[in-house]
Amino acid sequence: MLVPRLTTVFASVLVAIVSVAHAQSGCAIVYGDNWAFLFATPERWVSQCRAERQTGAALALWPDGTTFADAPAVMYVTVNGKEDPSLEAFAAAEQQRFRAIAPKVKVMPAGPMVAANGKRALVVRLSGDLGQNHELVAYTEGPTAYFIVVLSARNPQALEEHRPAFQALLQSFSPMKRQ
Repeated sequence: MLVPRLTTVFASVLVAIVSVAHAQSGCAIVYGDNWAFLFATPERWVSQCRAERQTGAALALWPDGTTFADAPAVMYVTVNGKEDPSLEAFAAAEQQRFRAIAPKVKVMPAGPMVAANGKRALVVRLSGDLGQNHELVAYTEGPTAYFIVVLSARNPQALEEHRPAFQALLQSFSPMKRQ
């Protein structure tokens, strides 16, 4: 009698743990027509896959206890076709497009960072856009797409406070080809 009861308690605890983990992470793989990426939601953050309708991004993340709209900082991932010949050319073209809509934006190199599997990410820091946001923007490459991973904050202090979550997201970010 004790073994079935312990099994039931163990199963209940396991279900509760998985449910809490799922509520915190939201998802782990995002995919489109010919691309996909795997990621881990940073601790104390919430993620939403396929968030195009709400945020315009394939993935949206915000600190637990806030919403995407009212958070002091948010992260998101956008996916782009691989028309440019290199990651550097893609990043330069994207920055040029951004400058066209926000001419006062300042773009400063933030140094390269590493994504999952040792993939490099070109990272810049942006400030002075129309919304007065402060951002870290990482450009990385997958087999069939370019990805932009962004940490956007309302002020420089929030940007620095949430930088470790951005680095954790980027280090877990693994682009794949959808079969």
